Amino acid sequence: MTTTTQAITLRTRHIQDELLEAGIDEAGRGCFWGPLTAAAVILPAEAAWSDKMRALAPKLRDSKKLSPKRRAEYAAAIKELAVAWGVGTVMAADLDAHGVTWANQTAFERAVEALQTKPGRLLIDGTLPCNYEGGEVCTIIDGDATYLSIAAASILAKEAHDDWVRDFCVRDPVTAERFGFATNKGYGTAKHRAALQEHNPHEEHRQRFIYGGGAAAGGYKRRGEDSCQIVLSEADERAALQL
Repeated sequence: MTTTTQAITLRTRHIQDELLEAGIDEAGRGCFWGPLTAAAVILPAEAAWSDKMRALAPKLRDSKKLSPKRRAEYAAAIKELAVAWGVGTVMAADLDAHGVTWANQTAFERAVEALQTKPGRLLIDGTLPCNYEGGEVCTIIDGDATYLSIAAASILAKEAHDDWVRDFCVRDPVTAERFGFATNKGYGTAKHRAALQEHNPHEEHRQRFIYGGGAAAGGYKRRGEDSCQIVLSEADERAALQL
């Protein structure tokens, strides 16, 4: 079943049955600094949509395709209209201790645990599953471009991540300015990489990312260090500044 009120349509269900489905997505996986955040969202069945939900649904899409203003607006509406929503976070120290895959799965699991209503099926963006004894777990490549609930989760995950960054910028404006956190949100932009070569990392920097561990771990080379370096393309740089 799809939404049809606008040209861009996303599926409202994975399987047409009675199970509650929760969409799940993450934000901040590729950041040099800050938490990895995930969200889980259960949307109401389409037959039970209110006028507000029917108006919102066609607007939901992958959070990276929305402006910050729209993302914040839609996040507030999702929280109001969802059957349930939850957010899970893993901080840099735990990510360093256990790895990115563990952090990603743990953030998923914490987001599901935060749901006040438990789903019978999880729809997870990407290929990485998580442990869930309450029902089925489905991983879906490009899920945030396919399913309404995953798109909603991507919006909440990104807003939760960026809210954390914004709060930090208020608490520690000197560090925030040094690394450009207000604009890069922890991603490895040119200013961020240059600052890492000139200054000691902050405690929320991911050591796996800035001190090596191979390209898969996001190794970044500081001056005098033997580790690999992430190089962002111009397109990546523009995208990071929009995130």
